[in-house]
Amino acid sequence: MPKIGIDLDGTVADYLKNAIPFVKEAYGVDPDFSKPAYSIEEVFGFTPETRPKDIRTRLYVEKRLFRHLQKLEEDNNQLTSVLASEIPDLKIYFVTARDSHPITLEDTRHWLNNNTDCFNDVFHVHQITKADFCIAAGISVLIEDEVKQALKAVEKGIHVICMDQPWNRDVEQTVPPTSPGKIIRVSGWREAVSAAKEFLL
Repeated sequence: MPKIGIDLDGTVADYLKNAIPFVKEAYGVDPDFSKPAYSIEEVFGFTPETRPKDIRTRLYVEKRLFRHLQKLEEDNNQLTSVLASEIPDLKIYFVTARDSHPITLEDTRHWLNNNTDCFNDVFHVHQITKADFCIAAGISVLIEDEVKQALKAVEKGIHVICMDQPWNRDVEQTVPPTSPGKIIRVSGWREAVSAAKEFLL
């Protein structure tokens, strides 16, 4: 039975668009887009020493950011239903590195129920790599945007559909040609469907 994992932030949900205005207002700092950045800390140039200790609590628990994220593409709710219709017996799992705080769990599932057509389950795997989770769950393909997660996946034989973002533009160049997993870069959910079919059919 084929199984696919789909990341959330930066892949189907526009995390930065919602987080940046809040951080700018709350902490009086401006984002820096002069270098590729993935996390909210990187965007604002926070170091472990200067990072506000309460930033994630304020964003995720108090503001409940994950409940109110916009989709990266207006119609990407169709990603899962098209995958399900074009790949027989496919199991679709969302796999996120978000933590397991009860509010985060609730708001993540709420967002998925309201912004995707269908899925089998969602897993919060912040304590292990997504590659290790995919192996344990029998997931052979991962739609992902974060470089470290993508590289660990291909290293362990998981094929990666890389959702194009500024912070991952060079990821293919760092994948050894002998890696058991492969990467296909895509610029939207329709291309992701085509890549999934290439890997799974």
